[in-house]
Amino acid sequence: MLAPLGHPLQRLSAEEAMRAGRTGEPPPCVLIDARSGWAGGLETAFHLRATPALEHTPLLLVGRPPCDEADLLRGYALGEVDFLLEPLHAEAVRAKVRMCLELRRQKGSRRAAQARAGQAEAAARESERVLGTLLGNVPGMVYRSRYEPFWPLVYASEGTRALCGHGPEEFTRDGLRWGHLMTPEEYARVWEEIEAALATRSPFTLTYRIRTRAGEERWVWERGVGIYGPGGEVQLLEGFITDITDFRRAQEEREKLLVQQQSERDRLEAILQQLPVAVHIAEAPSGRTLHANEEAERLIGHPMLETTCIADFARYRAVHPDGRRYKGEEYPMARVLLTDEPSGEEDMLYSRPDGAVRTFRIKAGPIHDRQGRLRAVVAGFVDITELKRAKEDQTFLAMVSETLASSLEAEATLSRVVRQCVPHLGDGCFLDLVEPEGGVFRLAVAHLDPARETLARELSRRYPLQLDAPFGPAAAIRTGETWCQPFINGKTLSRLSADAPQLELLRALGVTSLLSVPLRSRDQVLGALTFLHGREDRHHDAQDQRVAEDLARRAALALDNARLYDEAQSAVRVRDEFITVASHELRTPLTPLQLTLATLARELWQDGIASHDARARHHLDLARAQVRKLTGLVGALLDVGRLNHGRMTLELAETDLGDVLKEVADWFGPEAAKAGSLLRIESAEDTRGHWDRLRLEQVVTNLLSNAVRYGAGGDIHARVEDLGDQVRLTVRDEGIGISPQDQERIFGRFERAVSGRHYGGLGLGLFITRSLVEALGGSIQVESRLKEGSTFIVTLPRAGPRAERVAYAAAPG
Repeated sequence: MLAPLGHPLQRLSAEEAMRAGRTGEPPPCVLIDARSGWAGGLETAFHLRATPALEHTPLLLVGRPPCDEADLLRGYALGEVDFLLEPLHAEAVRAKVRMCLELRRQKGSRRAAQARAGQAEAAARESERVLGTLLGNVPGMVYRSRYEPFWPLVYASEGTRALCGHGPEEFTRDGLRWGHLMTPEEYARVWEEIEAALATRSPFTLTYRIRTRAGEERWVWERGVGIYGPGGEVQLLEGFITDITDFRRAQEEREKLLVQQQSERDRLEAILQQLPVAVHIAEAPSGRTLHANEEAERLIGHPMLETTCIADFARYRAVHPDGRRYKGEEYPMARVLLTDEPSGEEDMLYSRPDGAVRTFRIKAGPIHDRQGRLRAVVAGFVDITELKRAKEDQTFLAMVSETLASSLEAEATLSRVVRQCVPHLGDGCFLDLVEPEGGVFRLAVAHLDPARETLARELSRRYPLQLDAPFGPAAAIRTGETWCQPFINGKTLSRLSADAPQLELLRALGVTSLLSVPLRSRDQVLGALTFLHGREDRHHDAQDQRVAEDLARRAALALDNARLYDEAQSAVRVRDEFITVASHELRTPLTPLQLTLATLARELWQDGIASHDARARHHLDLARAQVRKLTGLVGALLDVGRLNHGRMTLELAETDLGDVLKEVADWFGPEAAKAGSLLRIESAEDTRGHWDRLRLEQVVTNLLSNAVRYGAGGDIHARVEDLGDQVRLTVRDEGIGISPQDQERIFGRFERAVSGRHYGGLGLGLFITRSLVEALGGSIQVESRLKEGSTFIVTLPRAGPRAERVAYAAAPG
């Protein structure tokens, strides 16, 4: 009967039906067999209905009539229960079951709808809760406003209060509009921007300022859209507004910092470009060029190269002194990149594309960030080619000047200078001097290559210098001006050659550049220095010419000084010859004059005249004193002549210095007393030595004479001491003293520390004294202070002078 309904049928016992309801999908309808009695069927219905899964399942009890009213009421009380009475008709059974199934379906739909409605309501409540939570925690406000001037809000989230200080109710209820918080200018701009966005149905994004309840100005950011009606008209505006004041200030600060940074960068760039130092900055660790100023490119002679690694540094053109190119890792910047250590100052040769090799002084160092990490490397370098060359030139000129000052033998000294000029000013050098008669001779030749030096000498021998030649040293001597041919080729050599053999010699000599400078002194040309290069890569330039001319001036001065010295020596020799002859001639009449005065004094005494005529005695004493003084002066001049000509001879013998001191002191006793001085003499027991007694008397005489003359009336102390192998003589006065700057000068010839107008004398006494002491193998020194007196100390060896001392005394020149 039920098969046409299309539902599966199961035959189960009551227990199986309840178990199936608990473990699986409950059946849409259950038919209960109650034919054995309605009580049993109702009992089964009660058990099924007690099962939760079958609580709403329709139940049909099938039984035999009659079914009393009590059973019917009990069944209907269970709900969704109906009765089928036999005999059963198929259509009636199907109708009953179909009705139960439909009832089941409708109730299930209602329950599902109720469940869905409950879920939807719960979801809505949850969404409302979540939305409220979100809107309450959003850092800003969510709004909805009417599309009217100043934007009246119909909704505002609680974030409005934190944003502008006004609560949401002030906008939605009290009539405050959002546009009221803007200035008129700001409001007009914002309205224009919203209009432009709505015209294209696009969202609008705004940034503007508002004034809060407290009067504070704040920057806000707004994102909104238009809500359109059925006709496409804008009805509402919805969006979100947040406070970006801190962000805006940070942005403004950032922009200021960026402007400041750019300004600093521009300033640094300007400084780097104005620096007279080349600067190259490379990235670490790659070595990629970050920056280079114009000076760097100017010095290297080409643009900075693209580098991506340290090996790429090898593309630059630095070279070692032997010509080898630098490897990438040999560059100072590369070494800093590899070691993170600064590179010390060093010199580097750089071969420019134009062929010039320049010397750079370079220094490189690391650039670290705040964490100490290597970020970049900076190198600074300057071109010191000219500075180094100038330093080398100064060193060269100083060396040459030292050579020139080392001797007054001009020709030998200049020959050494010619050798020193190679290779600084050329591979070869010639020196030509003008002879007093007007001719020219080549004094010296030098060349780096001995074979070419031989060729140069052969060339000088076979082709003597002709002063009428229009080039080279002849032109420099004739005109007194520098002559230079910096670039010489085969054609130039042909023009400089007198014949074919000379041309062959010049070619073999390999002349590529020629420079001749005159030796000028006191408007007179004394000769010429000529320098030549024999290599294609070397040519004379303006710097070479300046150095050569400076050298020529110094050489000419040295040559002129040597000649003047020779002339002065000749004049001195003539003068000394005259002094010697004059001294001898003056002593010739002095000897008989002394004898005559002595005879006159003796005769006057014998005749008794002197005892009666004090005036005659006084004049006679004065005459004898003046003759003695004149004799001493003539003797001093004669001694000077002998010393200058090496004619001073020593007669050595056993001599007691103490006896000599006592004897000379007796002579000076009256003179010292006349000056107001007391002469005090001390002597050790053994003061003997191998000396010349006459010369010792002269030494002691000069020292005591000085002490009396400059002692200012104070006591004079003279003492001879025994020092073992030596004997020391000390003469001390208490007079005017000698200043420190004069203490060495007083031993010079014709020198004195005081005015000759007040103290007289020729200034030869101490000169002769030191010469005699040194000739005797001893030494003399002075200790003195102004106004505290002077002490002269003579130390003599007992053995007398050594052989070389005697030789020196005999021929000091």
